[in-house]
Amino acid sequence: MLSSLERASLLEPPNDDYELDQLTAFSEQDFALIQQHRGSANRLGVAVLLCYLRHPGIALDEGCQPAPRLLRRVAAALGAREEDWERYATRDQTRREHLVKLYAYLGLRPYRAEDGQAALRHLTRLAAQTDQPLTLAQAMVSWLRQRRIVLPAIGVIDRSCAAALTLGSRQVYARLNEALSACQRERLDALLELREGGKLTTLAWLRLNPERARGAAPQLERLRVVDALALPAHLTQLVGPGRMLELARAGDGMDCHDLAELEPPRRMATLVAIVLQARAALLRMLQNLEKLKAIDALALPAGLRNLVSQQRMGRLAEEGRQMKPKDLAKLEPRRRMATLLALVLELRAALVKEILDLRERLVGKRLEAGELV
Repeated sequence: MLSSLERASLLEPPNDDYELDQLTAFSEQDFALIQQHRGSANRLGVAVLLCYLRHPGIALDEGCQPAPRLLRRVAAALGAREEDWERYATRDQTRREHLVKLYAYLGLRPYRAEDGQAALRHLTRLAAQTDQPLTLAQAMVSWLRQRRIVLPAIGVIDRSCAAALTLGSRQVYARLNEALSACQRERLDALLELREGGKLTTLAWLRLNPERARGAAPQLERLRVVDALALPAHLTQLVGPGRMLELARAGDGMDCHDLAELEPPRRMATLVAIVLQARAALLRMLQNLEKLKAIDALALPAGLRNLVSQQRMGRLAEEGRQMKPKDLAKLEPRRRMATLLALVLELRAALVKEILDLRERLVGKRLEAGELV
């Protein structure tokens, strides 16, 4: 589930100069421990293992090559040669003995199967709030570090995150389903049925872009249909916003037939997410349409944007945003009018863009400004 870059971010030492300096700044106790070992290769090996156990918190495996920049710094700190690592790396039994000593020195212990079970319970709770594998992996790493447990292989972390996501999804489906009454489930399923006298399902109609619709009426009609579902108001509090958004996105990629084929708990949860996102988009869209209506009521001449450069208009608007209304009122009349005009045109463009973005969420395709203005 994790990309190669994400894996590296979890289990490789820092690349930042300051952090590397901090990691390789050995204390007197560290030096005393390192100097207990005979031979420059052993001392270098112990020091490198010590660094890796501190950060990222792993036991460097047999045959693994340390990060070149870290090895260079450690060798310099000990007055050793980087090539000494090659001699050390061939003695696996020695490496294992040194790790046992370092675990005791740092108060660490190796990862065990029961740690994986406890970590999975922790991750599953988090997976009900987010579906991002890297977020879960970082949480597992943090959880293990807090308990002074050496991190397992990246494959173990990856599989734990995958299992947590599966269990977390089941929790999300269960929470949303348990909050719905039988009547509410029936109304949601009815979205997948054909509208009376029409060729579209209600859900497809909700997603349909009314051709060149300019006013609020089509969106108000859709909002009334959504509100008629009478879903519980607290649904958005049951799962994390990231999880709800991902559910809606997954649903957006399915047609009504695909949704109908889902197992009931997942189907209900997906429909809930689609409907809640649609309602939020419709409300925001209606607010913006009302603002757009107020701007258009000014009946400004067409083509004003073409009278000056876009850059100059942008600077005027930026100056206006930094002024309070009383400051704008004190401007010389022509400058005040020009500044207000720039602000209004900028606001109108922003409203149009957001309305198109919101309609795109419902429709699932890229819209052009000409469809609205």
